[in-house]
Amino acid sequence: MSKDQLRAAATGQAPQPPKTIFSYLDDPRVKAGIAAVAGKYLTPERMLRLCVMAVKKTPKLAQCDPQTVLGAMMTSAALGLEPNTVQQQAFLLPYNTRRKVGNEWVDHLECQFQIGYRGFLTLMHRSPLIGSCQAEAIHEADRFEHELGSKTFLTYSKKLAERGPLIGAFSWVQYADGGESACVLPVQEIHKIRERSETYRSLRGKVDAAEDGSSDWKKAMAKLMDTPWVMWEDDMAVKSAIKKHAKLLPVAVNDALAAAAGIDDRSDGGGLDLRSMVDVETVRAVVADGSEPPALEDHTDEQQQSREGFGTTQQRREPAPAEHAQTPAATPAAAKRTTRAAAPAASPSQAPAAGGAPAPTYAQLADDLQKCRDRDAGLEVLDLARGLPEDQMRDLRAVFARKFPD
Repeated sequence: MSKDQLRAAATGQAPQPPKTIFSYLDDPRVKAGIAAVAGKYLTPERMLRLCVMAVKKTPKLAQCDPQTVLGAMMTSAALGLEPNTVQQQAFLLPYNTRRKVGNEWVDHLECQFQIGYRGFLTLMHRSPLIGSCQAEAIHEADRFEHELGSKTFLTYSKKLAERGPLIGAFSWVQYADGGESACVLPVQEIHKIRERSETYRSLRGKVDAAEDGSSDWKKAMAKLMDTPWVMWEDDMAVKSAIKKHAKLLPVAVNDALAAAAGIDDRSDGGGLDLRSMVDVETVRAVVADGSEPPALEDHTDEQQQSREGFGTTQQRREPAPAEHAQTPAATPAAAKRTTRAAAPAASPSQAPAAGGAPAPTYAQLADDLQKCRDRDAGLEVLDLARGLPEDQMRDLRAVFARKFPD
């Protein structure tokens, strides 16, 4: 029996119904708490309206543990970022959580808080130490030059068509006093950051574990293709560069930029304790004073959990080695073949194919891909290319995407 049920049995009174997020928002103490942490960029009244709108637009938020929803709202208010609006500054997301209580596993929904790249750009613009800022994804055909040292410079020009595969991202700021700073992330670093995403990592594991073409594989692939790291790869790459840069920039008094990077890092791994963020003093300590965001306890029965984000159910796993991470291809079938984790292969000229025959070279496969008349034949070529280095695989996937667009 729950505490409420035990108390009701002892007093002879009917147990009170569980509080919902709407009943919390009607509580004057909650309104006072939001008012206490909301800065000059968000009034308490507007924040409350945004919270109600977010729950109405995403009905599953109403089913989430209200403490986690309220904690996410308090965090968003303290950072001065509007949640779940067209500005895409921040997001309240329902996740399915499975916890072990006693000897039974219990399912319930929780809310998670994530900051969009536009939210980070907003915080950069607000910093009194930063005069202007830019951040972009870099593709192979773009013009990009960068050098550090006594002759520091950064030059970027985006190609408007056939930009090729993603090769990196950068964040650049000009300080209010005229100085400059830049952070450039190659695609390998971006993939390492992607591997820390519990959502992406877990779904990719489900795709790898399922049999090709099976119903489980199709479900897992559809969910993987619906994640931000696949749907909005450029945006996530830009966000990664900004977050890395934020940790290197000077911090002004009450500057929320560094705090936002720490909060989002912990949330990406599924370890942010939003229940603790309902406390005004905790929120102030994290956002204003630079304290570590509160973390969920890990590696205990109570915290063994699978999370559901973007309509998916994920099992917590250890990160795969970064060198095994690959970007999903343009189609679900191709993504299946390119997300298989495998040991680093020898170069194509050294790696023997089945039966001892030499493996096809990059040039041979590129020529074969150009000659393919249909998508299935192209997928077979990509499958044969799995042992190639990552840069060559990216080139072949780019050729496939141009030849067989969705």
